[in-house]
Amino acid sequence: MEIQRVNNEDLIAITDLVEAVSKVAVLPHFNEQGKQEYIARVLPDIKTTFDNDDFVTVKAISNNTLLGFAAMRAGNYLTHLFVSHQAQGRGIGQKLLQYLLDSTDAQEIKLRSAVNAVDFYLKHGFEITEKEGEFNGIRFVPMSLIRSTL
Repeated sequence: MEIQRVNNEDLIAITDLVEAVSKVAVLPHFNEQGKQEYIARVLPDIKTTFDNDDFVTVKAISNNTLLGFAAMRAGNYLTHLFVSHQAQGRGIGQKLLQYLLDSTDAQEIKLRSAVNAVDFYLKHGFEITEKEGEFNGIRFVPMSLIRSTL
């Protein structure tokens, strides 16, 4: 398995991966409004991580199979981290996260975690910074990782 920067040819496969993972792991936590908002905003938003020089966007692949996708904006805000269901539990999410963390020297990394991913981020040193929030039916938990300057 290797982590690589994405290219424009990856957009359809990555969108399909995010949509498949979201249907099982993310959307069940939302009300109907949240589901519609997520489908209308989050999935199309993936394209912006490809077009903007402000993002570090990577994929995990093995034998030409897409296993995961992650993106960080401005070196300090994790916007996406998805691992295919078939590949979960194999450390791929951790490797994607570590790649992004290694790509920046920011002291604080923030994110809005999906409800189902909070334990993953807690396990990797993030802390909950505010109580669970909701925007147009999309539930999230604000989190942050403060890195030592030593």
